[in-house]
Amino acid sequence: MYTYRYLIVGGGMAGAAAALGIREVDREGTLGLLSAERDPPYNRPPLSKGLWQGKPLESIFRNLEGVDLHLGRRAVRLDPVLKEVEDERGARYRYERLLLATGARPRRLPLGEGVVYFRTLEDYRRLRGLAERGRRFAVIGGGFIGQEVAAALRGLGKEVVLLFPEEGLGERLFPRDLARFLVDFYRERGVEVRPKTLVTGLEQVGEGLRLRLSNGEALEVDGAVAGVG
Repeated sequence: MYTYRYLIVGGGMAGAAAALGIREVDREGTLGLLSAERDPPYNRPPLSKGLWQGKPLESIFRNLEGVDLHLGRRAVRLDPVLKEVEDERGARYRYERLLLATGARPRRLPLGEGVVYFRTLEDYRRLRGLAERGRRFAVIGGGFIGQEVAAALRGLGKEVVLLFPEEGLGERLFPRDLARFLVDFYRERGVEVRPKTLVTGLEQVGEGLRLRLSNGEALEVDGAVAGVG
């Protein structure tokens, strides 16, 4: 049994920011943080930006002095009467004050295994490993994550095919003229941009993947990454 004045469930940026905020007003109260990820809390923006440009991995981690980190632990039960949280291994955490900062999961496509859904440091490591071995990649989704991952892979000299259902990149967020400008912008930088294209199926082909597209084409790539919300 662990006992804390403050317990945070969730090791993302919100949980880390809350821990830092608590320490600003209470330096003595015991503080625990429970996270399903095996890595300590880190800044997420560098996953699709700085780390691909040579930023040191150790630079992204948050400095959480005086916080007990319980990593690789998923909360499965909350008892608000006893003020206890239990993780999947049966360990219990008693608290005086509790913050739930678990965030959200990326939306998954009905394509089975093989797609990297880009959100965590582990996802970055997986995609980086594929990029070290592979040459051609499909990026599914034309929002912020899709655009940034496409730019990162292209920056490594990889062939990138960017697939999304709208006519323009980020069309749900940007004015139409800007969304269409971004299509030309990425094409000028060597990205094969495929608007109005859906991925309808996926199969393993050797060490790579074959994607079936809504226009009937088959696209063979060394890896596929999705950022679809």
